[in-house]
Amino acid sequence: MTTSPEEKALLADAYQVKRENQQRNPADTTAAIQRGLAMARTRQSGRTVRIKWITAVLVTVLAAGWFLIGPLGNYGQQTATYTEPVIHWGVLEPFRDISTDMEKVTITSALNNGYVQLIDQTVTSGIYQFTVNAVMADENRITVLYTARTDASQEIYSNVDMKMTDASTGYLLDNGSAGVMHFSKDKHTVYGRNTIERSRNKPLPEQVNIQFQLSSVVPDVVENSENGEKERKYQFSKKMNLSFALDPKFSIPKTEIINVNRTFTVGGHEVMLSEVELSPLVTRVRFVYEPEQEIDYKTKLSITDVVQPIEIITATKGGKQTKLPMVSGGATGDGMMYSFSSNLLDNPESMILILRGKPDKVYDDLQEAKKDELKIKIK
Repeated sequence: MTTSPEEKALLADAYQVKRENQQRNPADTTAAIQRGLAMARTRQSGRTVRIKWITAVLVTVLAAGWFLIGPLGNYGQQTATYTEPVIHWGVLEPFRDISTDMEKVTITSALNNGYVQLIDQTVTSGIYQFTVNAVMADENRITVLYTARTDASQEIYSNVDMKMTDASTGYLLDNGSAGVMHFSKDKHTVYGRNTIERSRNKPLPEQVNIQFQLSSVVPDVVENSENGEKERKYQFSKKMNLSFALDPKFSIPKTEIINVNRTFTVGGHEVMLSEVELSPLVTRVRFVYEPEQEIDYKTKLSITDVVQPIEIITATKGGKQTKLPMVSGGATGDGMMYSFSSNLLDNPESMILILRGKPDKVYDDLQEAKKDELKIKIK
């Protein structure tokens, strides 16, 4: 199907908005949403708003099933500082800046343990150049680090379309992806990361193909829109392809399943932390709501509103602690599944899940709120 220039411009603008949102601090975005909702609820009840734990953005998740969302529930808590071991990223040093998001812990752990494959393959079309610098993969995810460039004649604008397939079968591997881009100072280069969610039930491909299309801004040229406003004019590359083999080490299963089956009560509801799935690139935590009862959609929604994970604290040999922030969450048939960063390759000896202990309580002091946090031992 041919895409018109107008449609492509809309796609480029949509990507730009998405990219700008991704470059913002996710905790700040969530805090703004939650402050607005808290104020609205308080106006209805006539109480004064101070700090209140609420989460409402999972309504869509429960209705749509597994759907990736941004980090939740950071409002009312100071943004944590996630320390990482000192490491020189070598040829991947430019990607340190795009790793300031919630995936930084995971990527750092992978680099420290040599769980990365340098690709350094480039394809060029006209003024556009695209390089796959490195890849990391496990049973659950494939993460690609790439560089996109234009020549000096135009500024790069976005990566309009990117999908990954099994090079042998053509099977689309993108079951849901998240990405981020970081612009360099010269405005002609971006460093990007794209993370593909995949199923453990399917074998990891031996070779993958990435199809992509880049866009740029035509300098000093504007177009008049239907309402008479001037808009930037974009230029698009042709669709390009780049294939590479995956290192066989990624096909060696490393996933660990911990059957926790611990039940706790929060907000008057019984919730079970049923299992935790650990792999090099992601930590997944599954909750079952009211495990001994049949519950309806409204009840699931109310429980989701009060079950608010914050982070996982791991400790390796010697007592070094690492905070694994929450990355995303999605509905399951009987509860929720949340994804966190991972440092499985660091061989953590203990893991503690931290949740909001009293989601309906109003606090004047953040330290007081921290005292109420609920801690559940994973191992």
